[in-house]
Amino acid sequence: MKKLLALAIVMAAAISCTDDDLPNGPNLQPNDQFIVGFPEAATSYSYFADEGQVQREFPVILIGGNEGNPSDEPLVINYEIVPFDPVTGEGSTATEGVEYNLVNTSGQITIPAGADFVNFPILVNTCCLDADVATSVVIKLTAVSGGDESIISENNSTFTVNFVGCQADLEGTYTVQVVRESNNATSTQTNQSITQVDINEFKTQNTGTFTPGQAPDQGFFFNVLCGEITVPSQGLFAGLYSNEVVGVPMDSGDYAGFEGHVIDANTFKIRYKANAGGATGFITWTSTYTKNN
Repeated sequence: MKKLLALAIVMAAAISCTDDDLPNGPNLQPNDQFIVGFPEAATSYSYFADEGQVQREFPVILIGGNEGNPSDEPLVINYEIVPFDPVTGEGSTATEGVEYNLVNTSGQITIPAGADFVNFPILVNTCCLDADVATSVVIKLTAVSGGDESIISENNSTFTVNFVGCQADLEGTYTVQVVRESNNATSTQTNQSITQVDINEFKTQNTGTFTPGQAPDQGFFFNVLCGEITVPSQGLFAGLYSNEVVGVPMDSGDYAGFEGHVIDANTFKIRYKANAGGATGFITWTSTYTKNN
């Protein structure tokens, strides 16, 4: 699936809530209606070994209503699992009973009276995540009852849970072909190391065609999710400078729409840009990494 979000990638702390996580002040916007929804659009859960069923939770919150005060009566929220649509390519690709199980199968969850959130629990079947492709379940809030004029926030009505069972192994030494797109200048860098810093997170030795030795660490960080590579926004030279380094989606070829992709066991490519400062501004490169055998 071409865009996972990404990121993404951010793989994959649970975002379940406690009362302290959701203060009444800034979280609730004054409004005559009680408005409920998901505070985030997606999360990713990554497992690479069978740990049995693991319960994870994410919140459904009271976004607005009654000048920031919770409802005096329970808010009952209906939800559904969005099926996969082969025409649009959207919807759930994970299967209930395989990658996950619902703890609550009633189709309803309830924000208690006087509260401003409820956690939605899900069981992740760590035994059965796809080792090659990330899958996902899309949950949609469809209606809410209780309180006065309760509604679902249109912009916060869906939540995607990505299940990641594929673990990348890119650490090693590479020869890198770097193309600067503004003038199509090509250079080759040899014996460039790729270092693994966390699960599915790596760091390069150099950024673009910057001359080595300008900083103690001139690399940038990137994430790999089942073959898809993303470069999150970060400071130049592993954060030494505030100049932004960030991935740029490819606009043609086999990997159009991706910031980068694993090509085979020994090769991957990344398109990204870095702010060189001054009149130069952003420079965009496409780098192809080939592992030294």
